[in-house]
Amino acid sequence: MTLRSVENLCKLQMTIIFSLLIFFAMAESSFSQQHNANPDTTKTKPDTTVTDTSVTKKNSSKIDTTVAGEDLLKDKYESKPTAYDTTNKILLPLNLKKDKFAYFDASQSIDRIIPNNAFDVKEKLTFIIRYGPIKAGTAIMSIPRVVKKMGRKCYKIQTEAKSSAFFSAFFKVRDKVISYMDAKGLFSWGFEKHLREGKYHSDRFVVYDQYHGWAVTNKKDSLRIPPCVHDILTSFYFIRTQKLEVGKSLFLDNHADNKLYPLEIKVHKKERIRVKAGTFNCIVVEPILRAEGLFKSKGRLLVWLTDDERKIPVQMKSKILIGYITAELKKMEGVKKE
Repeated sequence: MTLRSVENLCKLQMTIIFSLLIFFAMAESSFSQQHNANPDTTKTKPDTTVTDTSVTKKNSSKIDTTVAGEDLLKDKYESKPTAYDTTNKILLPLNLKKDKFAYFDASQSIDRIIPNNAFDVKEKLTFIIRYGPIKAGTAIMSIPRVVKKMGRKCYKIQTEAKSSAFFSAFFKVRDKVISYMDAKGLFSWGFEKHLREGKYHSDRFVVYDQYHGWAVTNKKDSLRIPPCVHDILTSFYFIRTQKLEVGKSLFLDNHADNKLYPLEIKVHKKERIRVKAGTFNCIVVEPILRAEGLFKSKGRLLVWLTDDERKIPVQMKSKILIGYITAELKKMEGVKKE
């Protein structure tokens, strides 16, 4: 293998690795758009699920709970979306081209109050990112302070990621993502993504006008959004506040990179695992798109959350072309008491 081949492989792997550093980065980078000019209404079937609430429904495909969590990434255990009810939902375009559509919940109110016993200001979680046995980098997820956005009190949530010295020789990564989450309703008012990946530099901003239902970027692009829509970080923190039961699903609406993603969170099993930060009883969950045919899947992500009210992320794992990428909790600070 030539030096150039090694460098290209490392760049590819690092791109995948650091998509794991944000819980729902798969919603941005692990699905590529399929072109279809017609609204996709054929993939939905009636049931009683409600988007973005704690109401859940048993999965249409059951997973053997005796299977080890990591093995769930094998192709034979590929997750299928649960049917969902389109009654009283609004049909919105998924992208700026308006060539894909999906149904979203219009019943949510920005005045809602979601109980939160999971996290608070000053929480700081430090992860080691590994490609197989090789340390590829580190990531920190934190809530440094409460700020005001659009006249509302918000948690400032941020994730910082950097590649290790070894990987930086091929592909240096210094990324920061910031989200502003409504402190009472737990949805997004704003999102920032500052990417420093090799020679690629990018700064992206999104303002979520929840009052009027628009997501507006710093490039002046705008997309209609359902009420209380999430970004990729608020999605993760919202899930931590919800009741998760094995064999059931949670539904929520997510926005990223000028696209809407109707997400389903599959709750697969409970499992006890050991990581750098200690040994934990966990719930294993998987985010997938809520309807087949909207986007083409390129990868899967499993997340281990502590089986308590805090639902601290202990491990994230994704299978790639060769081996696995793992984000493992190394240290936690400022977490709520059990």
